[in-house]
Amino acid sequence: MARRGGCLINGCLGVLLLGVALAALVGVGTYVDFQRDVDKAHDQVEAGAERAEAELSGAAEDGTLLGTEIARAVRGGEVRRQGRDVTVTAQFTGQVNGWYVGGISASDCYRFKIVPPAAAVREVVEEGCGYTLKTTRRDPAAVADDVVVELRSAVARGGVAAASTAQVWQTPGITVEDTETEGGRLTRLVWLYGGTGQQGKVCYEFRAAKSSVTAKRLKPEGCYGPIG
Repeated sequence: MARRGGCLINGCLGVLLLGVALAALVGVGTYVDFQRDVDKAHDQVEAGAERAEAELSGAAEDGTLLGTEIARAVRGGEVRRQGRDVTVTAQFTGQVNGWYVGGISASDCYRFKIVPPAAAVREVVEEGCGYTLKTTRRDPAAVADDVVVELRSAVARGGVAAASTAQVWQTPGITVEDTETEGGRLTRLVWLYGGTGQQGKVCYEFRAAKSSVTAKRLKPEGCYGPIG
């Protein structure tokens, strides 16, 4: 009986050790997966910062850096200008969904210093963005001025057709309500967000032709009625 009891004990011990080994393997695998996703999230952050740096540098090559160009490169950033120097500070976030609740996220705060036409100089802000970051909100009239500048460049490059597909229409805070192309002229009714008007948006009419590009602020109902 003692021997059979010893076998039973040994068997239980073997099962216990096997269970511990399996738990250890699962733990190691979970940690490896977790660390892999952490690295992926940080890679996304770095990739976002690299993309923003490239876009800011490219936009500054012509000697100017418009607010609309900055808004397309960096979402929700703080912009400071001093003469020709432009400093843009923004937080970049990476997110990887896994089996764990909420997935894995990572973030870092970056500052870009640009002196057109020089390339951007990027650095990590050690203290982070946090509550110190104040998103720069621009007056719609200033945004409209930038739209006009970008449309003029587009027209000079490829005519009215280029103005219709210009990158400026992809700028956050700019929403096209209606478009008309007739007689070699592009007319667009556009909402510019960030104002104090209805729902924080202002209606503008932009006209682009080979000879001129204009912007006109309309009453809110102007963006709901027929063009012209």
